[in-house]
Amino acid sequence: MESQINKSLASKKNNFDLIRFFAAVLVVWFHSFPLTGTSNGEEPIMRFSMMQTTSGELGVIIFFLISGFLITMSFERRSTFVRFFKARILRIMPAFIIVILLTVFIIGPLLTTKSMYEYFHSSATYRYLANISLKHISYELPGVFTGNLYPNAVNGSIWTLWYEFFFYIVVAVLGIAKLLNKYLVTFLWLAACVLMQINFPHGYQYIYFAVYFFAGMCFYLWRDKVSLNYVGLAIAAVLLAVSAHFGFLKINLAFCGAYILFFLALGPVAKFPDFTKYGDLSYGIYIYSFLVQQIVVQAFANHLTQMQNFIYSLVISMVCAFLSWHLVEKQCMKLKNRKIIKLKKSTQEEGAKNV
Repeated sequence: MESQINKSLASKKNNFDLIRFFAAVLVVWFHSFPLTGTSNGEEPIMRFSMMQTTSGELGVIIFFLISGFLITMSFERRSTFVRFFKARILRIMPAFIIVILLTVFIIGPLLTTKSMYEYFHSSATYRYLANISLKHISYELPGVFTGNLYPNAVNGSIWTLWYEFFFYIVVAVLGIAKLLNKYLVTFLWLAACVLMQINFPHGYQYIYFAVYFFAGMCFYLWRDKVSLNYVGLAIAAVLLAVSAHFGFLKINLAFCGAYILFFLALGPVAKFPDFTKYGDLSYGIYIYSFLVQQIVVQAFANHLTQMQNFIYSLVISMVCAFLSWHLVEKQCMKLKNRKIIKLKKSTQEEGAKNV
């Protein structure tokens, strides 16, 4: 009997886009607390979890769970390492590079309290520009947001993108080595869970993100065996609530939390495959929203409430994301199969010559 996951994948009807949008909104919601000087302790998810996690962290976890699933599927469906990485790079890098360039060369000069000479002769400006590499993220530009309630931080969301890209590499390496199988990935997942629980001191951030990315990978690789049903959903929800009470919520998000997520994405629920009909905004919201929130705070001279900052910033971020999708992301994604088409044509022409 075909599993619910395979049925949903075959029909191409799922709620991944809707859930990713929700995850991006969670990140904006969380940042609206510290950026307006509101205590994180007032954030509902932090209160519910008894300080174990926040809405922002939950949003990032959702992104990594979904990425683990979809990136593994992407590798299996692409025949070569080059084609896989071309698709991945075209998806995240062009929009990211644009937001960094806009920040350094337009927004920074407009908002800095420094002279143009000081701004463009500061090493901090070029350290921020080097964020394009994804590694060694810098958060400050000279004279920018120095008077904000959360001073100096220009874009506090982008630090996770390196870890996302790192696990693309992990998937590719495992795939090329013919090790992308459910048994090894499950072992790696469980090992990461153990290391996270014992607070293994070396490379903790990699271990932390591996817990959720590998969970998504496992759900894809075990998709033939995973049963998504309402009984499982109820059990997962109860166990998740219990783990929150006893202090094990974060690790259980990789188990019961992942089950709930994939049930909502692929299970026997209403599907909204046309949610991104007018644009996939989740990535754009993620990379623009913190910057927008800081600009809004400065524009209102630190006199916005948390809710006002959230609403104003979300609307503006959605506009930025819409433009990013249609002007950058969508256009670049059209390029991912261009070489494949040429290769197919060349192969057909070569075959015709040999007939």
